[in-house]
Amino acid sequence: MSSLWSRLFGGKPAEPAAAAPPKPAAPAAAPPAAAPTFGARRPLVGIHGEVAGFEFRLSPSTQRRMQASADGPAAAAHAIALLAAMRSTLESGRIALGELPASLLGRTAVAEQVPDGAWIAVRGAFEPEDSLAGALTSWRTRGVKLGAAEGEPTPPGASFVLLHAGEAGLDGVLAALDRCAQAHPLLARVVLDLPGVEAIEQAIERGASLAAGRVEAGAGALAQRRVVQPATQRLCQLLNGVVADRDTAQIGAALRADLVLSYRLLRFVNSPAVGLAQPVESVEQAVMVLGRAELYRWLSVLLTASGSGRKASRALQEVAMARARLLELLAAGRAETPPAALFTVGLLSMLDALLQVPLAEALAPLQIADPARQAIVDHAGPWWPLLQLAIAIERHDLAEAEPLAAAHGGLDAVLAQAEQAWAWSAELSRSQAAPA
Repeated sequence: MSSLWSRLFGGKPAEPAAAAPPKPAAPAAAPPAAAPTFGARRPLVGIHGEVAGFEFRLSPSTQRRMQASADGPAAAAHAIALLAAMRSTLESGRIALGELPASLLGRTAVAEQVPDGAWIAVRGAFEPEDSLAGALTSWRTRGVKLGAAEGEPTPPGASFVLLHAGEAGLDGVLAALDRCAQAHPLLARVVLDLPGVEAIEQAIERGASLAAGRVEAGAGALAQRRVVQPATQRLCQLLNGVVADRDTAQIGAALRADLVLSYRLLRFVNSPAVGLAQPVESVEQAVMVLGRAELYRWLSVLLTASGSGRKASRALQEVAMARARLLELLAAGRAETPPAALFTVGLLSMLDALLQVPLAEALAPLQIADPARQAIVDHAGPWWPLLQLAIAIERHDLAEAEPLAAAHGGLDAVLAQAEQAWAWSAELSRSQAAPA
């Protein structure tokens, strides 16, 4: 039987793009310019704890090249690549935020590529030119929002102020939010580069409209540790039952004893996306239709959703699903690494942030493979480089990601797979948010 999840979410994981064969050196004296790329995206958490959109950022090396030759064609090409990458997010109804120099945005070739509805943080001041006035009018009519970092020149018709968490730390950012609320009460406040999910939640509670950074557990996860809830414990027991190869009737009976889980299982297996010819009317039948592998995967997804007691839980769940999907895609190109197992590694690696308990404690009730536990808890073993690569991309640490990506077709190929993973996770998040 073909995988139900494959039918739901687009078939087999894509094979990583093959690395291009090396090209002979060009005879010209000047080295060829790097291909335009936008780097990576990071989720913007909204006031309801959801992924409201994404921050699109050029890689640090690209930013340095742009600063060194801001008037050159390569700088414009990179800016246009970043703006183009924002379009699919905007088309899906989410916010897309990018930060670019005013000197580039003032160039007609770049200004014309700013997509409808984009949020653009401007670095530096616009030079007064006739062509710029036309661009500003066009942007306003197309819903483009302009902003600038605190202390930078405010662009005409600004809609937001941008704050970066830097050396001042979280306390400094929270104080800056208070200052901006007083100085610019009508402007939205966006905070970037926060060190962990606890900091993101505090920034939102302090008045930030959007916050981004490391969507993972910070030091506060240990200080605010919580008891694992009974619903979570129940899911762990069911997962262990599947791993222990218990009889299908026993697993069905255990599921049937939980009314909520029984309802969710029957709703899932009878959904139009699954497309069964005949309706499934019993929990035991649903277990047989799904099979053990798909049942384990479904229960793992529910486990990540069980940690819903914190403000950013919706964003955390979407990040966990995107991480899991990326690991699955990466593993699909390596015969020695099982994609389904790596999908689970991606999910379980965020349990500390979701459940607000240390990872070792969150994983203790689960029977999982040794390579999975080594990767998640010890940051070691054969599966750790894959998880390390996914985390580096989420953190926008492309310097760390690049050598790790070499075994998967290179950094550009992995970033393309990360885009696929985010699109898949967003679609799943929307389907889960739909009313029953």
